Amino acid sequence: MAWASSLRSLLLLLAVAWAAADEHTTDPNPQCTVLTTCRHDPDNKYKELHDMDADECCRWCTQDYKCRSYTAYTVEGTHEMVCNLFSDSQQHSFNGSNCISGTPGARPKRPNFIFVFPDTLRAESFNGYGNPVQNVTPNLDRFAKTGVRFDQAHVMHTQCSPSRCTMLTGRYMHVLGHRTQTHLIQDYENNYFRDLKEAGYHIQYYGKNDAFSQNAFNMSVSNWSSLIGYPSGSNAFPNTSTPGHFSFLYTGSESSGKDEKLSKDAAAHFESIKWLHNSPPEPFVLFVPTRGAHPPYGAPAEWHNKFSVQEVKSKIELRPRNVSGKPKYMTGDGIPHFRNLNPLDEDVFYKIQAVYLSMISYTDWLFGQLLDGLESAPNGLNDRTAVFFSSDHGDFGGDYGLVEKWPGSMSDVLTRVPLYGRIPGGAQGHVSKAPVQTADVLETMLELAMINTSWIRFGNSLTTQLNGGEGEMDRFVYSEGGFYFANEQMAEAGECLSACPNGLYCPRGQEEAQPNGSPRATMIRNLTSKLVYRPTGVSELYDLQSDPREITNQYNNPAYAGLRDELRTKLLDWLLLTSDITPSTYDPRGPPSYPHPVPSDPWNRPLDEEQPPVTDYMKINGVV
Repeated sequence: MAWASSLRSLLLLLAVAWAAADEHTTDPNPQCTVLTTCRHDPDNKYKELHDMDADECCRWCTQDYKCRSYTAYTVEGTHEMVCNLFSDSQQHSFNGSNCISGTPGARPKRPNFIFVFPDTLRAESFNGYGNPVQNVTPNLDRFAKTGVRFDQAHVMHTQCSPSRCTMLTGRYMHVLGHRTQTHLIQDYENNYFRDLKEAGYHIQYYGKNDAFSQNAFNMSVSNWSSLIGYPSGSNAFPNTSTPGHFSFLYTGSESSGKDEKLSKDAAAHFESIKWLHNSPPEPFVLFVPTRGAHPPYGAPAEWHNKFSVQEVKSKIELRPRNVSGKPKYMTGDGIPHFRNLNPLDEDVFYKIQAVYLSMISYTDWLFGQLLDGLESAPNGLNDRTAVFFSSDHGDFGGDYGLVEKWPGSMSDVLTRVPLYGRIPGGAQGHVSKAPVQTADVLETMLELAMINTSWIRFGNSLTTQLNGGEGEMDRFVYSEGGFYFANEQMAEAGECLSACPNGLYCPRGQEEAQPNGSPRATMIRNLTSKLVYRPTGVSELYDLQSDPREITNQYNNPAYAGLRDELRTKLLDWLLLTSDITPSTYDPRGPPSYPHPVPSDPWNRPLDEEQPPVTDYMKINGVV
């Protein structure tokens, strides 16, 4: 009878609690079904939450789409309440008191997500971010009127693979060593897509990888197709000894960018539209990581000559070459030397900028096609689908007399990327000025999907901004890159050197292979200042209020010593607080019984495993 009385009291508390609204819960009345027997089965839980009674446990289970049943109980000999969540609904009889189990109530509707993620897009080249060359991104301007534009979005690394790994795990590169193009997310690592998939989302993927190892890809994505790239024509400087051959400037394609048989970027978007119109499984994440504006600089026929050198020169002033105080690789002895760019006339760099804008404009057109396809999708799909658009890094695009990106550069033209977002019922035409990072997009998806997960990551949700508010205006954002140890330096340089003597990435490998060719660097930045610290190279400090184009390095200026020291201290604090992640699993401290066979783990690769085959940099980046 005492047990029955406790159960009645607990059910009454549950009824009262469920009737009360919770500011963090979209459904204030989950209506969990309480089981007649208590499942006290802590060995089979997948999550344990402390100081949480039955009504709170019910809420967690209802919002966590992996949860199929829960138990709230009092730890014997204490007053502490513990909540266990289970991924099945088996029942186990338990004779103790103060224990109640249940199954989740009706789960709130969750939005679908579309995330378009073209390669190599820098923010300042978009009209919405101040580019004065007209009609570069009309479709994203149209989209911004229906959602939110984030004015200061920065990547956590300035290369393809490390940037994507940091974004999809929410963890900085230094935490788990994703420093090169070929050290990707492993299947034992947490990542956002895997959480979404395990919580019932269908992950549809069209485009480039550069993020997941093969096992992790299978565990994180539901269905995929490697559709990436489009023709760029041929080298504008075909003679390998001619200055400009290694500039990545191409003639442009003679084929149409609308032909999905030739443009795989077009195919990725058109296939996405067909998929959206064919009753896709909901809820879903549609991820479209295309070539975008990745070099070489050559666009489809309709776009390649959209902007003339004269027009670009009349509207844009490229950052000057050989700026004093910059790292060596940005000077005439660095990248320009190895790529043989020093003799080139400035008009060549303006042509590179013009074609780069044309590639962005083509990418914008494709995005507009996808938007139209979503709006015309049946059954009101557009009304329950959130849409995001961003990129993995920017591009020099002729600025500083440089091309493509660099793994140790933290220039704003590389770290600052466009970011647009729209959620059902969210703000329209809003511009958020607060600094954000690309991992914030995935963190936002988890919150909107009501997925509660406890693994450590460093993304911040953007829901406040997406609903018309403002983020943390004093927030610092961080980026990392470069190499120190031989295995990371040569893993990167070796792939590029395999293209020698005539491949476009050969000079990059030659420069990276130099002693301290691309030294390790870490950036800390807010709205007013930026510090880039290189222990073995040239450090940089910029006053972004008086020098937004980052021309004058103030690192050794005594007048800026206070700011420099303050930022270095904040950088040290950040490195200390994010330097490692405690695993989410626990190990028994005692020894196992003898003998103890070693299990076969799919990710436990032998130490003498051969390196993966050399990557064709042109093919992997969609140059067809």
